[in-house]
Amino acid sequence: MIIERKAAPKLKALKAWTLVFGRRKTGKTFMVRNSVLWDRYFFVRRDRTISDDQGTLNYETFIEALRNGLIENKRTIVIDEFHRLPESFFDYLHQISPDRKGRLILISSTLSLAKKFFSSKSPLLGLFAEMLIPIFSLNETLAALPKNFPLKDKLELAVLMREPLTIQLLENNLSKESLSELVQFSRKAIPSLIGETFSEEERTLSAIYEGILRAVATGKVISGEISSYLFSRKLLEKDNPSLIQQHLLTLIELGILRRIIVFDQRKFIYKHTSPLVKMFYLADEKYTIGERELNPNELQEIISMNLPIIIEDNVREFLSQKLGLTESVAEGSDYEVDGLLLKFKKPEVALEVKWKKSLKREDIEKAIKNLGKFNVKRKILFVPDKNSSLSFKEELKSIEVMDVNDLEK
Repeated sequence: MIIERKAAPKLKALKAWTLVFGRRKTGKTFMVRNSVLWDRYFFVRRDRTISDDQGTLNYETFIEALRNGLIENKRTIVIDEFHRLPESFFDYLHQISPDRKGRLILISSTLSLAKKFFSSKSPLLGLFAEMLIPIFSLNETLAALPKNFPLKDKLELAVLMREPLTIQLLENNLSKESLSELVQFSRKAIPSLIGETFSEEERTLSAIYEGILRAVATGKVISGEISSYLFSRKLLEKDNPSLIQQHLLTLIELGILRRIIVFDQRKFIYKHTSPLVKMFYLADEKYTIGERELNPNELQEIISMNLPIIIEDNVREFLSQKLGLTESVAEGSDYEVDGLLLKFKKPEVALEVKWKKSLKREDIEKAIKNLGKFNVKRKILFVPDKNSSLSFKEELKSIEVMDVNDLEK
């Protein structure tokens, strides 16, 4: 299964030197190889040896080929995992940049990139157009699924398919049962994925980053809560949120976490971008799934425990992007609304998500009450299937009811 990337045409059209970056296994290499007309494609191995389609070459030959393509000829050169090259390479690029004629594309996915490239002292700062390649968008995965798929199953599967690691597994098995297979698959895949992202960092920092991911997955979504979680596990010397601010920013820059405004309050919450990564860490905290096989009952409980909040997060993110509004959440002493979408800090849309097999009257009444707390243009209740709410037609006159069909429209 190939999911079309909306970023591919933009990358192809760019003429500037370009940094393609993001978390591991998001399809960066595949997209560059298949959407850009390149002349030389270099890959830097962990031992710093350099290879291309013609074989292995030493550093001096590589630099000569680079100079020939970028200075003497108008060629397009790609360097994959460029951060593994020596520090002198960064200075070399800075030195030749005024005379550049060809196009250079750098690809990287480790946290060391963020420290080297985004540092104010980096010689490369400002020389490259930056393109973050995140996991698939919900829009992209929904478009890849059959139109006649059952509505509830379709959205749940599309959400977990946002993790690019799952695509090969689902190639010939798109069904409701695929959800359980994805959870089992995550036991091996996610630790390997995160381990690769952190593998080139010092061990102490790796433990802090993974601790942050575990904290966020288990609902510690404010920096103070994350700090306390890390301190309780002796990963921080002090329970001080300022000690993890740079770590949080790095995880955001690499597309591993995202930050959401809390409406009318001076704070943010942090969320996983990958639903499958979030599901793995939450399940591992409860069931230690990274160490053993799961039985069917445990698999079903993990899915039931995770999917409602994951669907809520994805629907809110999707609507904010489609409507061109800022994503936020709202909470008060007597209510909590699943989403507020803002225009210049003013609420435009209030959102409630009820992800259940069947809606009860108290669900409808609670949703209407929470949505009524805000003076907004649109009040939306999102459900698995709008037809299931027909018996509450009279009660729902004051709000919009949406399901996955409306997202696809």
